[in-house]
Amino acid sequence: MNRLLSLTTVFVLIWEIGRTQSFDFRAGIPPVTQPGYYRIPLPPAVVGRLNAAKTDIRLYDDQNREIPYLLTQKQPGEHVQFREYELVGKTTTSVSTQLVLRNGNKTPINSIGLILKNTNLRKKARLSGSNDGKTWYGIEDDYWLEPVSNSRATSEAKILGFPLSDYEYYQLEINDSLSAPLNILKIGYYTTTTEAGNYSDIPGISFTQRDSSDHKSYVHITFPTPSRPDKLTISVQSPDQYRRSAALGQFRIQKKKRNRRHRFFETLKRFELNSMDSLHTVLLPNQPTKDLFLIIENQNNVPLTLGNIKAQQLSTELLAKLKPGESYHLAFSNPTVGAPAYDLVFFKDKIPANLPVIQTSHIGPLVEVQVVSNSFFTENNWLIWLAIGLVVVLLSYFSYQMVTDMKNR
Repeated sequence: MNRLLSLTTVFVLIWEIGRTQSFDFRAGIPPVTQPGYYRIPLPPAVVGRLNAAKTDIRLYDDQNREIPYLLTQKQPGEHVQFREYELVGKTTTSVSTQLVLRNGNKTPINSIGLILKNTNLRKKARLSGSNDGKTWYGIEDDYWLEPVSNSRATSEAKILGFPLSDYEYYQLEINDSLSAPLNILKIGYYTTTTEAGNYSDIPGISFTQRDSSDHKSYVHITFPTPSRPDKLTISVQSPDQYRRSAALGQFRIQKKKRNRRHRFFETLKRFELNSMDSLHTVLLPNQPTKDLFLIIENQNNVPLTLGNIKAQQLSTELLAKLKPGESYHLAFSNPTVGAPAYDLVFFKDKIPANLPVIQTSHIGPLVEVQVVSNSFFTENNWLIWLAIGLVVVLLSYFSYQMVTDMKNR
């Protein structure tokens, strides 16, 4: 039995080594005239056929040699930054430390951030505000600066919250009567900036609307090719005033017992259509689809008349170094292919910021694109088949032996 399992394992390993990876689709890339790095934007017809991580895509030259690339995609998000206040005064005595900071534009604030060296002390503090830096008014009289265990950095941040105020000057007084003063490195505030992603249009989408007797409108949105829409923008022509609940999703088929099928609606996003906004933007969870359904709850109102629906995807690009005189192509869409590992990822800061753009062309199905490998097995395919044949013979022999031994017992 152990011999049979060992041979089976060898057979599987040989099969995996000799198996040729293949891709389902191919996109051409026009030849370049100058050597260097280029940006290759991926159109919706390519992105829509990739996996969620967008790792099943390769770049090859005319000899089927794999060309390293970097995949870039600017996601929307938030950027948090610490900004320092102008420190106009600092007084240290044996009993206290007084810090006076200036809020120059008198922006209403409700918190102050402190960056200070790690400490194990517990201090009491109070905060005052002033319009002229001379007459002070109390804001908070009972702050406790508690120690925080930080094993990753030598400093820590503390946020002091208080009622919304618009004083030009603030004075923070820390009680040092029982211990040495704290080492305060910075005093300021945190700002959060929302960064929008870079989007590109998905062309060729269309939609049809059906207003049903159950007081709902069913809008069927179709894409010319499988796509991964990240954002949908909806405009409404009429009526002038409206406020409707809406759901965006897909109809699915679920198999039941006795070959019965159940059709249900899978909601991807719920939102509100409101005449206060001229355009309604819906962010989607980045999944491949050929169509979407928009269901609008009309209740007893006149159905909405939609003006336009625009779909967009996050701009996705490959950065690669190309040479003139060679032809290149993309091979993509293979769920069994893992993520590539290129040395280029360690040198992305060496790639120039402004790169020329080259567009893909002739996107279509592909029978097979072989991944060229310099391994011994790839260069000697006949050895693979010979090994497989030997394993089959040995498996048959040991199976016969096992059956014979069982009969004898």
